[in-house]
Amino acid sequence: MDPSSSTRMPGRFVPASGGHVPVRVRGFLDASAPARAAHADRGFAVVLARTEHDVVKVLDGATVLGFLPPAWSELVDFELWSCEQAGEPALARAVLEGPVGQRDLFVMLDWPRRRA
Repeated sequence: MDPSSSTRMPGRFVPASGGHVPVRVRGFLDASAPARAAHADRGFAVVLARTEHDVVKVLDGATVLGFLPPAWSELVDFELWSCEQAGEPALARAVLEGPVGQRDLFVMLDWPRRRA
């Protein structure tokens, strides 16, 4: 998933600033990792979607890979709402860490800047 690639992915990346903080996805099971993740050196795209329970689910197609922690769900809520209003899926870069069978999934998000 090279951001400089000429291939445009359908959707909008969240956060808009690119994301720098790896946030661990809760409830992730290594067996549900997408096959393309094994060959993705720089990560792979996942979809973020709001739920009625005020948490954000992390999706690969129709497969729910897990959920963001509540505090992070709250931080990205407005961007996800904005994507919904525009009719675009909210995408994020995801990475797998650890040995096969015991990997954790992380989504790259952006720590909010303090306003002066």
